[in-house]
Amino acid sequence: MGWCTTFDLDQFTAAAGGYLRSRAAENTLLLSAAQAAKDAKDAQDEQAARAGWRTRVAGQRSEAAGPVVLFGWWEPPDGGEPRGAFVHDPSVPLLIAGKAPEMGAALAATLAKMGRQVFGVDAPTEVADAFAAAWSQRAGATVRGHRNCRVYRLAGAPLGVEMPGPAGRLRCATAGDRALLADWLTAFAAEAAERLSSASDLAADLVNDGRAVLWEVPQRPSRLRDAAHHLAIPHHRDPAQFGEPAHQPVALVTLTPPVAGTVRISIVYTPPERRHSGYATALTLAVSRAVLAGAWPGASGPVNEVVMITDKNRSDRWGGRLGYQLVGERAVLRFGQVTGPMPKAHPTGAMPRLPTGPLPRLPRLRR
Repeated sequence: MGWCTTFDLDQFTAAAGGYLRSRAAENTLLLSAAQAAKDAKDAQDEQAARAGWRTRVAGQRSEAAGPVVLFGWWEPPDGGEPRGAFVHDPSVPLLIAGKAPEMGAALAATLAKMGRQVFGVDAPTEVADAFAAAWSQRAGATVRGHRNCRVYRLAGAPLGVEMPGPAGRLRCATAGDRALLADWLTAFAAEAAERLSSASDLAADLVNDGRAVLWEVPQRPSRLRDAAHHLAIPHHRDPAQFGEPAHQPVALVTLTPPVAGTVRISIVYTPPERRHSGYATALTLAVSRAVLAGAWPGASGPVNEVVMITDKNRSDRWGGRLGYQLVGERAVLRFGQVTGPMPKAHPTGAMPRLPTGPLPRLPRLRR
């Protein structure tokens, strides 16, 4: 059959939802994108109902409604269950699930006929390459490799994994951490070359949903505070010296909402001055254990596995040390401006000949 497309999220969920959930770890990006589209649609419907507006028809939009998300699934020629799917939001790279390269080439033809604008693709490596080759031929666009990734999953609590690491603890970020989160999210986006519309809004959402987790370590007292501890006057002493010492955050992990029993670690960030100390590794392991043990307050239901997507240049042993299992590889490709033949230069003709002859005689200066 080939690709079937629709603007109706419910139709897409009914047709491809079973396929996506059966491989939740591999298809975590599409599941999250579909859930985000559902949440946005529910919010729009609620707003329209409150204002007394008519719900807009699927596939149509006003100028203020933003781009329409297109969904699709791949039906094999034998008429069996879907073996692939895609979610296309024109503002972000195209997401594809499936491992057959011919699906990528066929999808490029389908989207080109529909007049869709695609500036990037995020898919299993062979499928991404096939789509990029077909799309560049049709659109005349250049292809640039953005990132090669590995997908890991952790399906059971890694109780036997013990890693020597720095002393510290994890805690969910609170409203008082919003400014810090916004700064770290902006720095992460700059390093990862990712687009970020509003770091402050994202920080607020993460805090409200309990999806931002910090690793914090005891703060070292300054020399002045350390000396004040030995003063005879009690009110000059640091109160932290008599109880639990103050802690400061040194690493950040953000989580996606649970979908199909899967939670994905989406961002892992450590400030440059705090790196190479094991903070991110300790936080990742602690967060994974908390989520699978049901101790994460942001979970709205049971979580069966934790998924993590890392750069391919990171050693594969890193995931194995934490108990994660490699389940696949993905490539993120970006498409550049439309190219074409170089403009022809206009003939300039022969250069004008400079006048020649004897040099003019200079007048004599009078004494």
